[in-house]
Amino acid sequence: MFENPDDISTSGFVPSSEYVVSGQFSDFFELPSRGYCRLHKAQRNGQWFTLKTLKPEVANDPVYQGMFEKEFNLMMQLNHPNVVRVYSREEVPGVGLGIVMEYVDGRTLEEFLTENPTRSVRETVARQLLEAIGYCHGKQIIHRDLKPSNVLITYNGNHVKLIDFGLSDSDHYAVLKEPAYTKAYAAPEQLAGGEIDNRTDLYAYGLILKQLFPNRYGCVVRKCIQPLKERRYASADEVAEAMRSCKRGRRIMPWGMAVIALTVALSAFLLIRHSKGESTEPSQPTEVPPSTLHDTVFLAEPNQKETPLSVYEDQSNGTYVLDKPLTIVSGSVDTQAIVARRQRTDSILNAREQEKDQAQKDLDIAIYNFKFTIDSMFKPVDSYVKSKEVKTSNILRDLIYIAEYKSKIRECQIRSQLPKSKRNSFFNYANDQIKAKKASYTQEYPAIPYYTNEQQVREPEIYQSILDQSKKYQEEGRRLYKEWKELMREVK
Repeated sequence: MFENPDDISTSGFVPSSEYVVSGQFSDFFELPSRGYCRLHKAQRNGQWFTLKTLKPEVANDPVYQGMFEKEFNLMMQLNHPNVVRVYSREEVPGVGLGIVMEYVDGRTLEEFLTENPTRSVRETVARQLLEAIGYCHGKQIIHRDLKPSNVLITYNGNHVKLIDFGLSDSDHYAVLKEPAYTKAYAAPEQLAGGEIDNRTDLYAYGLILKQLFPNRYGCVVRKCIQPLKERRYASADEVAEAMRSCKRGRRIMPWGMAVIALTVALSAFLLIRHSKGESTEPSQPTEVPPSTLHDTVFLAEPNQKETPLSVYEDQSNGTYVLDKPLTIVSGSVDTQAIVARRQRTDSILNAREQEKDQAQKDLDIAIYNFKFTIDSMFKPVDSYVKSKEVKTSNILRDLIYIAEYKSKIRECQIRSQLPKSKRNSFFNYANDQIKAKKASYTQEYPAIPYYTNEQQVREPEIYQSILDQSKKYQEEGRRLYKEWKELMREVK
């Protein structure tokens, strides 16, 4: 029996003379990167890898070399399907000493959310990210820089890959313990330069969870982002259990409402039967004199259509009322209409009350967060006032200016996450706090003297260092002012 060479069911590779498998890295492509490292995509043994190296301008700096070494040592301890894998550290021709990592064909969590993924896919992403965080914490490693751009979602299967451990820390390290974070996702203790632990990462996870589910897991998010870390969840397992409980509650709620509705309808029916007696005679329509009520509906005719109720908020006392009283007309009582109308009205009122309560809770949390923020932002000003160095009004003014716009930037970031109904309240509160903080520095120091020539300067070294310091602070202040103006446009 002969094989047909044209048989379309035959499987196999189509040979290509251009395909070469090499044990050396080749086909380098530079990838977008931020910070102090460069990223390259390169091929070896038929596989793609990511190479991470220090940028040339910091390659010989001992501090950055130490951070690079620390990142490699920490990541070598991690082997989890939702954490990017590190294989080795090698001297690669053309790029220098690099960390060889798994190549992830995916996009950042920010880009993933713009694709409007289904709730089920977002649930999987939230779960996998939490599992990755919990695994790292189990290895005594704190990421310290959790944010959407450090979470990759693969194109194939939408799997999570946690990346960038450049700012991570572990208990067994005694060096490179300086504060590290991205401001928008930093916990209050990070901003204040205080002690951090697992709950610091869970704070950032709460903010990410809120981006994944703006209208879901509200109770979990609120506990994750409590300003005092003692009030947050103690571990990733506790967060996972809270999320499962939240989902169970949402599944049970519709059934609970149905049971309540059925009970109310049955009670109303039995009450009417009891008031009329158990007679089997056809009941006559009940004549009811005209009156006004807010929660009862009678139909003049059995087939008459209902008129929807309009509900509005009474601004004078914060209650919800109907747009006008209902007039009872003579006719037969439609029990089902009474029950259904009352349920719909109660549902509307409850939903609006819950929205108001949630918005107020979000505002309270934002205020607590900002209290920590403003103290940490003005810390350099306090240190300068208490220092024994030669003080001038110029540098004090510059430091206050820097602290003011750092605080305003943080105010914009927090305000953007609040419901629109509470943004103005928070804006006014934050600005009052900043003004009060600025006004608390009333010390008077002499201004920097501007001399026409160096011979008039009695202590040229002190004068020049103060002048240089002031110029540096002014430049920083201008940069922060521009950043704040840009954020203001975005929040509006």
